[in-house]
Amino acid sequence: MQSILREKLLAQALKLAEVSKIYRTDNSRFVETYFNWLEQAEKDLSGLRSPIITLLQSEKATLNSVLDGFLPHNIQPGRSIRKIQKAVAAQSLEKISREIYSKIEQIDLELNQLNEKLCHALAVLASKDPAIYASLDLTQRSVDKIWHMLATTPETFPMYNYFCAKLAATDVNYLLMDIFQKIIGNIKST
Repeated sequence: MQSILREKLLAQALKLAEVSKIYRTDNSRFVETYFNWLEQAEKDLSGLRSPIITLLQSEKATLNSVLDGFLPHNIQPGRSIRKIQKAVAAQSLEKISREIYSKIEQIDLELNQLNEKLCHALAVLASKDPAIYASLDLTQRSVDKIWHMLATTPETFPMYNYFCAKLAATDVNYLLMDIFQKIIGNIKST
């Protein structure tokens, strides 16, 4: 599920970048647009049980509390509610943006480490059957075939168990397709 979370976070980061442009171009719509983004992002990510959802809910509550008179400690008093809410929303946007990119980097690091281990397991398979690479294509059939070979080859069976314990099926597909794409590209270029 990490690969799905990564893709959804990337999509939300792009949408958030559009919201930040509104801050510069149309101040009057910024808070409302940002609040709508918070709600949409929460809906989009809710099925993945990510801790970022809690942050999104917290930031929505903070924005609403400004309307009730709450003044964050780093905001100067004496301004209009609209300006205070805009300042709080801008700070919130920055905070959430940092959190999203941090989570994406964390997922990338984890997937890269697992990708290396999966590449090693495929290299072991290829040492047993050098023709394995010739039959690869970017289909689910190839993924299933390699996955089955990992499960039935004694030398790769421990790695297969490791991947079963560590990865969701979606992540296995994501990583294997990426590896297949690179292998096929290298075969075509030689």
